[in-house]
Amino acid sequence: MKLRDIIALALLIVLAIGGRIMSGGDGGGDRRPDPRRFEPPGAAAPPPESPPDAGRPLPSESFRDPRFIVEVSDKAQSSSGTAFSVNRSGIWITARHVTDGCDIIGLQQTNGRLVRVRRVAQQGNTDISMLWTRGGSPALPIVTPQIHIGEDGYSFGFPKGDPGDVHARVLGRGRMLARGRYNTDESVVAWTQVKRVPDRGPDLSGISGGPWVNARGDVVGVHVAGAPRRGRSYSTAPRSLLTAIRTSGFRPEADQHALPASQNLNPERFNRYGDILRSQLTVAKVICLVGEKWRRMARERRG
Repeated sequence: MKLRDIIALALLIVLAIGGRIMSGGDGGGDRRPDPRRFEPPGAAAPPPESPPDAGRPLPSESFRDPRFIVEVSDKAQSSSGTAFSVNRSGIWITARHVTDGCDIIGLQQTNGRLVRVRRVAQQGNTDISMLWTRGGSPALPIVTPQIHIGEDGYSFGFPKGDPGDVHARVLGRGRMLARGRYNTDESVVAWTQVKRVPDRGPDLSGISGGPWVNARGDVVGVHVAGAPRRGRSYSTAPRSLLTAIRTSGFRPEADQHALPASQNLNPERFNRYGDILRSQLTVAKVICLVGEKWRRMARERRG
């Protein structure tokens, strides 16, 4: 574990009683491989796939969509991931596997300090968790656009614990089956990676929970899995994201970050937008702490 990670974890102890989101950005984190990376590391990045039927609307969900299985470890471990703000009052979305089994969860600011997550709600048969903090950050807009095969999309977060972004194109639908500590069976959207900034290879462990946005900057899904040897990433289906929001009973902030047509994201400047989102904590690193001392601290806070 790096020195900055040790410092960050120590700061969480100091800040565990409470905290408030302040302007800031990234820092280190536990580099444990993302449990959603279901292929071995070290694979070379393949060229982007050419989506068949490019330009056609994404077909409806079907139980006959191609399936893949993700093995979820029986025992949770300390790890890191990504979350994004959906309401300035302190409401966030991330991936369920980022927060499942954590004794303490914190969001890391640009100065390395951590703010405690006060409440977590996992969303049924999906890889989505809702988080609540005291105080929040500018929110991303969530919409229900028609997604098309071959459409460009962008994801922002902290792959391998460091700032990073990816440009990809929609390939089609799939079904992701999680098996292990919990079991789910959900529809997902498959993306073929085109460009990564910085390019550390197709393994994007740690970006899980980050937003997938369209060229307008609207959230269309949550980053939940990857297949490095195929150069693919997967996001939650739009319906799953909207259902999670409706179930949580809050209203997303509307169009705060929607981009004018003249400033649509493109493959040449999308990473600049990612830097902006991280700098204002719209996209933040999630730190998950697991262990007896963290369980003891959590019990003391509840008591």
